Amino acid sequence: MQNKTVIVIGATTMAVVVLGFVAVFMAISAGADRRVAPIAPVAQTSQAATPSPTKTTKPRPRVTVTKHEIVPRTVVRPHYYYGGADEEFLSAIARDGISAPDDWAIDAGRTTCGAGYDYAYQYLTDGGIYSYHVQTFLDDWLSTHGGC
Repeated sequence: MQNKTVIVIGATTMAVVVLGFVAVFMAISAGADRRVAPIAPVAQTSQAATPSPTKTTKPRPRVTVTKHEIVPRTVVRPHYYYGGADEEFLSAIARDGISAPDDWAIDAGRTTCGAGYDYAYQYLTDGGIYSYHVQTFLDDWLSTHGGC
């Protein structure tokens, strides 16, 4: 009885393995799209010699590369002519490394001229002038405008 049990289990296992291989093979071949030409009867061999219609391929799109030239944009700021002393003042603060809009710098020079240092310091630093440039700013205004 024990031999029969081993044989039945072995046969069952082999059947499952063979059925598994068959299922895998069928799944693989079902995914492949293969066209098979029908076998021509012996009497019609002349028709079998004619080439079968070929599959037409779609044309591939052509890729064109367009080079764009990068042109730097130049920003042109309008330059206002302020006159002799104001122009000299703007040049002097530029030479000293002070960067400020022209109209604000001239307005700040007029506002702080003759005012106390504390007021001028507060006004100019609030306007963006560095603290170490305040005295230079005031000196440039006085030297170019000859006082207040």
